[in-house]
Amino acid sequence: MKRLELVTDLERIRLNALAIRKRLPDKVRMLAVVKADAYGHGAAQVARSLSGTADCFAVATVPEGCELRSAGITLPILVLGACTGSEDAQAGIDQELTLTAASSDGLKLLNETASSHDSRVRVALKIDTGMTRLGFRGKDELASALDYLKNSCGDRLILCELFTHFADGEDPAFTSVQRDAFSSAIKQVNQAGYHPMCHAAASETMLVSENQFDMVRAGIALYGTGVAALKNDIFPAQKLVTHPVAFHTISTGESVGYSRAFIAKRPSRIMTIPCGYGDGYPRILSGKSRVLLHGKSAPVVGNICMDMMMCDVTDIPEADCASTVVLLGRDGNERITPDELAELAGTIPYEIMLGFSGRVEKNWINE
Repeated sequence: MKRLELVTDLERIRLNALAIRKRLPDKVRMLAVVKADAYGHGAAQVARSLSGTADCFAVATVPEGCELRSAGITLPILVLGACTGSEDAQAGIDQELTLTAASSDGLKLLNETASSHDSRVRVALKIDTGMTRLGFRGKDELASALDYLKNSCGDRLILCELFTHFADGEDPAFTSVQRDAFSSAIKQVNQAGYHPMCHAAASETMLVSENQFDMVRAGIALYGTGVAALKNDIFPAQKLVTHPVAFHTISTGESVGYSRAFIAKRPSRIMTIPCGYGDGYPRILSGKSRVLLHGKSAPVVGNICMDMMMCDVTDIPEADCASTVVLLGRDGNERITPDELAELAGTIPYEIMLGFSGRVEKNWINE
């Protein structure tokens, strides 16, 4: 038996992608975001599974893009983050990645790197319309960038994409302000003689037609959450499973775990499983979350340890050391979602999905 295994169903991700694609107009392309190891789902595996569905991919860093190229991904790959130096830029150029310029210094770095190696580079300009993170702000900064492109770069820099990032999909008024600012930037770029692929919307806002432009960036929705309008069409793809390592029967008044955080109010049967915060299962879920076995729910009791946690299986008498315990995913008619754990932990599903540590064995089905 494996100590702790995270299984990702790639067919589920493909079905999620198809559900998204069905909601988009034919003319709108779909970029699949596979940064941060595809939100913990395996970047290479997910990208290979979506190569027939997505039009292109996005990563956060050049090394992430190079990893996809090494895995045989030939579709366009956009690096969303800025290059960290000439070596980083050159690696991206060598692997034919689309590199983001988010400042005049970034644009100069790409130009000088391409010039010194007699190369050409695919470039995306990032426009800051209100996120205040990365990007050219306002007409003057963008005008300066366009002037530099036209007069200092020759044919070394190929402007392929123009994009921005909406700060709050639940605030339609601010999204509208950002959308207008981005539309103004597009007009300015077009007037300068450039006609790049334009995109602004991530999962939360991608089904609103005004936000779609030429392409949308499907991220968290690919992995089964984040879009209320798709709640009946997309589902999580991860399943975290383990097996019990011990059972203890305790009396009323006995305690469980560090700091005696759980005191039994009845005679109880306590199950110990080999998963803890050292595996990326948040300690803040102590006494809040649950696990599934035999299609039933068992509460986590006591403080979660680094390597183990305890659960109350008093009402599941069939539980034994051969039982499969599900910490995330479906068991029978019950399901524990990243959203459920995130709400209990006071965080977001993204952090749950990609938070599992390197000692969790990761496997894939339906490749």
